[in-house]
Amino acid sequence: MEENLDGPLIAQWARRAAAGLRERQAEINSLNVFPIPDSDTGSNMAHTMSEAVSSTEASDGTDTSTVTAALASGAVRGARGNSGMVLSQVLRALADTASRGPVDGKAVARMLQQSVEFVKTSIADPVEGTILTVLRAAAEGAQAGKESLSDVVSHALASAEKALEYTPHQLDALAKAGVVDAGGRGFVVILQALQDTLKHAGDTAVRKPEEVHSSAISEESTNATPQAAAAPHADVVGANHELEIMFMFDYSDQPEALDELRDYLDNAGNSVVIAQAGESLAKVHVHTRRAGAVIEKAFGLARVFDLRLEVLPDTELTQAPIIALTPSGGAAKVFEGAGAIALDLDTMDARDIDDTLAMFGAGPVTVLTNGRRAAGLLDRGHHIAAIETRSLVGGLAALAVHDPSNDFEDDLEEMADAVSAQRCVETTAEKMIPELQSLLQDGGELVTVLWSAPEVTEADIQRVRAWISAEHADVEFHDYRADGMGPAVEIGVE
Repeated sequence: MEENLDGPLIAQWARRAAAGLRERQAEINSLNVFPIPDSDTGSNMAHTMSEAVSSTEASDGTDTSTVTAALASGAVRGARGNSGMVLSQVLRALADTASRGPVDGKAVARMLQQSVEFVKTSIADPVEGTILTVLRAAAEGAQAGKESLSDVVSHALASAEKALEYTPHQLDALAKAGVVDAGGRGFVVILQALQDTLKHAGDTAVRKPEEVHSSAISEESTNATPQAAAAPHADVVGANHELEIMFMFDYSDQPEALDELRDYLDNAGNSVVIAQAGESLAKVHVHTRRAGAVIEKAFGLARVFDLRLEVLPDTELTQAPIIALTPSGGAAKVFEGAGAIALDLDTMDARDIDDTLAMFGAGPVTVLTNGRRAAGLLDRGHHIAAIETRSLVGGLAALAVHDPSNDFEDDLEEMADAVSAQRCVETTAEKMIPELQSLLQDGGELVTVLWSAPEVTEADIQRVRAWISAEHADVEFHDYRADGMGPAVEIGVE
């Protein structure tokens, strides 16, 4: 079995991965429920990998650095969706690794770890239970492998598969749908393709993947104006629609432009991913209801090209919505994953609040205060029922019993009762177990931990999980990473 990935073998792996994604496209699409249930993760990953493969056709297929650089360039430029952006960063890490020497087992392990770092840098608010979780597990598994290439890949694949199966325990949207993460499933397909390539090295009969088409609207906009770029959607998109916007951003003449754009997008949308494609070139991805403003801002900062817009599935609400007041960042993503609409009132003015409430029409809205200032929302004259959840874990307790099929008033009562029954505390990484010992003295069936890095690490959470398993085996344990939430840890016991 091969012990180095050379140019031809890497190209063969890429073709096999693209073909595998194409074959499993429908399966992966069916798993796509987070962050938007638009059933296109399989299509996006297959398209991104196909674009990467196409970029190698004009390159020297024998030179490892040339092949990997072409794969990375094609993937970044052709990336679609969150998952495609993540995939492009894995191939970017591969290219960087290949530029430093032979791609053996140790190099693949380093490449996977570098992929994690690239992706973490690209994603504004990483969420556990997604492709990032599966990628990190693969990197950790690779470190446990021996020096041989085949053993490293085998360990990485096994760890990724195990992490994929656990994703429903980390993301409520997956648990409710009874599925694993779609992007994580696609990444496992790619790792499986690498293992198969090593087993069948020399087999050049892997077919070229078919082009994956999309119904999305594309716009070659190097010379376009912001108004022209947005025009195709002017009579299609209403106030209750969200758009996916992707474009290349060349900031070589404005070095500070990327940071300014990143800060703007953090407040103007969600699912923000900014993937480096070069020293002063990036691929930008965002979901937003403010498409015109986002496009105008980007054009005003630097050179924008390859602009692509896609209308996301209709998000008009048929049930009374739940607004969760949270800080921006990881906590917001946790609540969005649980089905709430996360708002950070500290970043919103009166017009932003009115625009948000207008989306819900005249119907009632439930607000989980989560210990945050709510006056700016409650005094807007809308039919709002506030539940005084004094902590973020209290808000999660309310969401856990929320039943949209219930009568509105009955549902409010159920959520308020769940909050009242919960005992909670803010603490630090060092004091988690002592605090749990105290909280569980009076009994409990469920422990929920919200934690923020870097104050808390994965190792800290693993120690708590092991302690719960050993000392309170009948207690259910859930943890959610919520970087930037304020306190290092919030613990709730019910």
